[in-house]
Amino acid sequence: MFQNISLMKFLKKLKFTLFLSLICLLFLAAFFFIYYFFRVNKIELISDRKFTLANESELVDKIIFLINEEDIAKQIVQENFLLEKAVVEKVLPSTLKVNVYFYQPIASLIVNKGYFDLSPDGRILIKKKEGKPILPIINYYQKLNSGSFQTGDWIDYNDIKQTLYFIEKLKQINLTPLTIDIKGQDMLVFNLNDSKQFVFSIEKAKEIQDYQLELIIKQFKIEGKEFKKIDLRFEKPVITF
Repeated sequence: MFQNISLMKFLKKLKFTLFLSLICLLFLAAFFFIYYFFRVNKIELISDRKFTLANESELVDKIIFLINEEDIAKQIVQENFLLEKAVVEKVLPSTLKVNVYFYQPIASLIVNKGYFDLSPDGRILIKKKEGKPILPIINYYQKLNSGSFQTGDWIDYNDIKQTLYFIEKLKQINLTPLTIDIKGQDMLVFNLNDSKQFVFSIEKAKEIQDYQLELIIKQFKIEGKEFKKIDLRFEKPVITF
């Protein structure tokens, strides 16, 4: 009787051990299957110009199911300063499709040694010491030191950022300034090619100034009116004919 009980215990323990071993084998098999069939081995880069991802090697061999597309996109933009945006898409079983969108410079900021070509959000895309800028030129009242900034840095001055905002907004209504003179916190002077001027301020909400200018320009086009200067710094814009 005692031997039968011992045998039954042994068989029960053996069954449990075999079952546990089977579970482990299945887990390992599943792991190796996922690793070999669902690990990233191809990066499909979609770009309108020749470009190499700075962090491509960090993406290869990762399990595709464990990748967060938004986090990877942010990382790509952070490590590739020429990019404004990246969109990452998983293509099973083992491909990452990466669409990259490049910054377009919208203005040139004159500095003490040359100029910076800036993106709409104030990032330095190009540093140049010579040559004549072909973009709208920003004349800052106190020239920045070129050596204090590197390509890829952001210019974090409110008046310059506000100036870039208005350049972008003017572009949307088919107006392009030749030069912009930043004469202080309350005076951003935009000079157009037909001697017209717009004057903005960072003390007044930029959305209000943008809205007011667009209304005035549309109304003048309908009426066929010409003007010399539109000053948007005040509650009611001041127009000079």
